[in-house]
Amino acid sequence: MIVLIDSGVLGKLCNPNSSTEVEVAREHLYTLLARGVYVLSSQICDYEVRRSLVLNSLRGLSSEGINNLNKLAEFIDFLPISEKVLKEAANLWAEARIKGIPTADNKSLDADVIICAQYKLLEQEYPGRYIVIATTNVKHISKFAKAKKWQEIEF
Repeated sequence: MIVLIDSGVLGKLCNPNSSTEVEVAREHLYTLLARGVYVLSSQICDYEVRRSLVLNSLRGLSSEGINNLNKLAEFIDFLPISEKVLKEAANLWAEARIKGIPTADNKSLDADVIICAQYKLLEQEYPGRYIVIATTNVKHISKFAKAKKWQEIEF
């Protein structure tokens, strides 16, 4: 099983504020990893989460979230944004537009489509493996890839 976590889930895992929701999310990560699940994210997700954490740090809030994100890289891989990924994402984006499925504003960088492109490329690289995107936005992502809420992914 391969689980690709999006920015919403990554942000929850890196959250410097201890809460039941954050602790449950982290325990779920450790459980999946202990069972041999390949958990990874995208560099675009790192960017989205990190920019918010850096902004909060510059505003005088805790920088613990940045440390948490850096530590997480010891446990999970972050897929690079390669030329191949960007070409696949451009195709997905254009196909969605033709079908009338908006993904984001026409002028914005659509991180969800980039993540879905990485999902498609993982499917090609690992044929027959169960691959799913862990997201807080199942309705949107599931138009392009297999997606589930983080806590609903079991192995």
